[in-house]
Amino acid sequence: MTQKNKLIINCQATHVTAAKFSTQGGKLVLEDLKMQELSYDYSVQEDWLDALRSTLKIMNVSGKATVIAPSMLLLTKTIKIPHVEPARQKEVISFEAEKNIPYPISEVSWDYQIISDDGVESEIFLTSMKSSAADEFCEALSSVGIVPESIEASSILDYNTWKYCGLESDVVILNIGARFSNMLVVRDDGLFARSIPVGGNALTQAIGDSMGQNFEVAEDLKRRYFKNHEEIEMSATASNATEHFTASAKSVMQRISLELKRSILNYRRTGRVAAPKKIYLTGRGALLPGFAEYLAEDQKMDVEFLDSLSNVSVTSGLNQALLSACSAQMSELVGEAARSVIQSGMGVNLLPKHIIDEAAFAAKRPLMVLGAALLAVATVPPFLFISKAISTDASFISDFSEKTPAIQSRIDKLQENEQKVKAVSAKIAGLEGLAKSKSNWINLFIDIEQKLMEQKDVWLDNLRVVRSTDGKNQKYNLELTGRLLLRDVNPDDPTAYDTNKAIDRINKLLDSFKSSEFIKDYANVRTDPSNPRILKFDFTLVVNPDKPI
Repeated sequence: MTQKNKLIINCQATHVTAAKFSTQGGKLVLEDLKMQELSYDYSVQEDWLDALRSTLKIMNVSGKATVIAPSMLLLTKTIKIPHVEPARQKEVISFEAEKNIPYPISEVSWDYQIISDDGVESEIFLTSMKSSAADEFCEALSSVGIVPESIEASSILDYNTWKYCGLESDVVILNIGARFSNMLVVRDDGLFARSIPVGGNALTQAIGDSMGQNFEVAEDLKRRYFKNHEEIEMSATASNATEHFTASAKSVMQRISLELKRSILNYRRTGRVAAPKKIYLTGRGALLPGFAEYLAEDQKMDVEFLDSLSNVSVTSGLNQALLSACSAQMSELVGEAARSVIQSGMGVNLLPKHIIDEAAFAAKRPLMVLGAALLAVATVPPFLFISKAISTDASFISDFSEKTPAIQSRIDKLQENEQKVKAVSAKIAGLEGLAKSKSNWINLFIDIEQKLMEQKDVWLDNLRVVRSTDGKNQKYNLELTGRLLLRDVNPDDPTAYDTNKAIDRINKLLDSFKSSEFIKDYANVRTDPSNPRILKFDFTLVVNPDKPI
């Protein structure tokens, strides 16, 4: 039996891969594959989201999808808790999460996966993402027509690939990414997971430092060198710089190998007597020439590349050249797809709760509206029947008078039902307004954050919402208090304070806020120039009534 396609999008630090899988006879079938590099300076993580949005537009993927988040957005940790009954498990894990996540639990989207349980202790893989980052991630996806059904952590998906491919137990799976590398020790009764903060970007930075080049130039040189060093004769400049590449590569290999040794040592300290006997490499960073041979020698273990497509059927129309080029990047996609065909597959969902709730409500809304409509329609026939009987046949008046109490009771019941219909409709309208208001809140704060970043050197100390009513209309004001830095002022020379520059900075900030679609005007502007470098201010922003919050 064939199941319909499942779209999975792997959003990594340097590229995006989108694949559609179906299942046939308990086996995965790869139906479609797209891959696109992200275009931005990989050393500036703040530019990643804009690059992701632009790249997804180019790839032209849309619809409901499972999205894999990169390790750079995640905080992961493996914890142990006493074995408890399933009914109390979530409560105990929530308590431990509050202690182990270094942010208020209300400010993160988090989930967990039980990775082993021996009846005495349970090992828990705990992962979290800042709620603000999760919301921005979902907003970027939604802006290009992608509806995220879940946000998976890339850290443990290779376990599912290992299980689906039927590989041996007690092996290491090392996935070399751009910013981070994920290391798993997989066994029949669970796994050991660790995120290693070394990846392909570390090699780029080492090359840049060695050659005195910035990150973007070093990244371009790295790609050209390691792609063509055995096939194409390098230019004179590149040939002279070969030692920079080889020395930097060896340094990164040593760092990864050292972290791997430390991770395996920590794994042995958990009570595991047997050491892993083989390493499977995956991820684009693992293709570094000589890396597999170096690990085999340094770790004294066999090293192989993980063939994640070994048990996956591929449709005949798929671009084989693209598939071959992406083979090292497929393990996480296959791992997520395999959850539908293997038992005890592992994964988490970091989709913010408010988005899950909104999706659930949206799914129920058509049924609620239909039920209300049917209930309203049900009141029409009795009224029509009564009206027609009274107007067409006066002879029934006497009988009608005798039956009035029963009919009146029915009328009262129908009127009661009508009031219930109106109440349900009002709740639906209120919930829709609440959803719209929540969306406006999110977009307003994103807009305010962008305005502050554009103006630079501005801090907000306080933001307060003030609601008031003018007749039937609701008014919304935002009272802001903050500070801005005047860079050109010498704090040791009070006479150097330039009032015009301070006024100009405040006016630019106010005009920037007024240009927002959420802000109608500003008022009550006050400043405190007592500190020549730090200008304190407070003012009121009048919210556009068409964009209620």
